[in-house]
Amino acid sequence: VDLDRPARALVARRMGEDRAKVLPLLETLEAVFGPGSGLGVADVEPFLGSGGNVAPWDLTDAIDKGDVPGALDCLARMLDAGGRHPLAVMASLNAHFGRLLRLDGAGIRDENGAAEALGIKGYPARKAMAASRRLGSAKIARSIRLIGDADLDLRGRSAWSADLVAEVLVARLASLARR
Repeated sequence: VDLDRPARALVARRMGEDRAKVLPLLETLEAVFGPGSGLGVADVEPFLGSGGNVAPWDLTDAIDKGDVPGALDCLARMLDAGGRHPLAVMASLNAHFGRLLRLDGAGIRDENGAAEALGIKGYPARKAMAASRRLGSAKIARSIRLIGDADLDLRGRSAWSADLVAEVLVARLASLARR
């Protein structure tokens, strides 16, 4: 089958890290529409399901951009297709915001300084430095408090389900980055 550009982009976005699902999808599309069929988004979308797993940095990138719907979509995909427990997601968020906190007020001016302070290299250090500057001290502190509260809720302080606690946390973190 021949997918047009928007259909290919949709498949890539929806499949995420689950690239092993692409070949079966193409085989299904070929069986339904016939070999060599030209297909668009409307043809492909009903066969995609809820989407594949995404990497933890997809979630933190969406949060850092203040993209609430995107962050919630990433979270849902991590929990559903990824099979991650909300505590595992919490660990990723804790590590991410811990890096931002480490950089906050440290007087680091460039990527090399950030890389040295965080023990990571290149682009991830540059992203962390930019996110730390964008959020600022007050929002980083608020984020850390939100993560701590959600951690306690996940461990039984609240009657909310673990998924709901994670969803509310992610929405709050992304909203905080938006302001």
